[in-house]
Amino acid sequence: MKFMAIAIPLAALCATAAHAADRYPSKPVTLVVAYAAGGMTDILTRKLAADLQAETGQTFIVDNKPGATGQIATEYVARRPADGYTILVGATSHVINPALKKSLPYDARKAFDPVALLAISPNFVLVNADLNIKTFADLKAYGKTHTSIPFGTAGIGGAPHIVGELLRAQSGLPLVHVAYKGAGPAMGDLVSGQVPFGIAESVTANAYLKSGKIVPLAIASAQRSALFPSVPTLNELGYKGFDLTTWVGVYAPAGTPAPVLDALNKGIRKAIGKQATTDYIRSTGSEPGDMDLPAYRSFVSSEMDKWKRVVQQAGVKDE
Repeated sequence: MKFMAIAIPLAALCATAAHAADRYPSKPVTLVVAYAAGGMTDILTRKLAADLQAETGQTFIVDNKPGATGQIATEYVARRPADGYTILVGATSHVINPALKKSLPYDARKAFDPVALLAISPNFVLVNADLNIKTFADLKAYGKTHTSIPFGTAGIGGAPHIVGELLRAQSGLPLVHVAYKGAGPAMGDLVSGQVPFGIAESVTANAYLKSGKIVPLAIASAQRSALFPSVPTLNELGYKGFDLTTWVGVYAPAGTPAPVLDALNKGIRKAIGKQATTDYIRSTGSEPGDMDLPAYRSFVSSEMDKWKRVVQQAGVKDE
C-alpha cells in the first residue's frame, strides 16, 4: 500500500510534465539577452526568435537586460519560474563570471539548466590600420618603444578581455585593458584610433575587417578562421592555451521540466540548422552550435573548468 501511495503521485507528475511539453509553448516566451542591442548575442537571439516564432506560431519576445557582464540578466532569469517561458541567452561571460567575481547572487552551476548552444565565434587580436602594424612581430617591436598599449574590449570579464590579459602575461607586452560598454563603442574607438589595439569576436569585428580599417594580427582559437585563413593562431605564434572562443548559449531556470528542455533544445537546433541561418552565422566567421542536451551540459561544465584555470593563469581580478 505504501508503494502505491507513492507511485500514483509520481505517475501523475510525469503525465503533467508530458502534457506541458505537448502544448509547449502555449503562450509568449521571453528570451532575456544579457547584453545590449546590436552585439553578437543580441543579433543571434533576434534571428532565433524570428525562426522559432515562424516554426511554432507563438510569440518569442527579446528582452535586453545588459549590465555587470551579463550578471543582471542572469540573476533575473535565475529567479523566474522554471516553466520554459523565461529563457536566458548569454555569452561566454556566463561561465567566466563564477571564476572572476568574488561573489554572485546565484550558483551558475546549480541555478540553470543548459538548453542549447547557438554559435561559437573566434576572438581576433586587432590593431588600428593607421599604425602600419601588419604582423604580431611588428606589434612586439611596437611594444618595446611604448610603456603601455591600451586595448579595448566590450567590457570586463568577457572572453576578449581574458584573452588580452592572458596574452599580456605570456608575451610581456605592456597591455592595459580599456573596458567599454559594448562591442560597438570599442570597435568605434579602435577604428578612429582612440585606442591602438583591440580584441573582439568575429561577429563584431567582421565588417571592420573587411573594410580594411583594422588589421587582424592573430586569432585566439585552436584553428584558423575560414573567413580569414591567412591570420595565424596565437598558438602558432608560440603562445599556449589559446583555445578561447566567444560563444552564445541558452539556459533555463533550474528545475524546468525535462520535456520542455528537450522541446527547446530540438526547436533551437532545428532553427539554427536551417540553411539560411547556418549561412548567416558562417558569414560572420562563426560556426552554428549543434549539441543535444547531454552534450551541451557537458560543454558548459568543461568551459567553467577551463575558464577558471585561464583566469588564474592570467592573474585577472574583477575590476
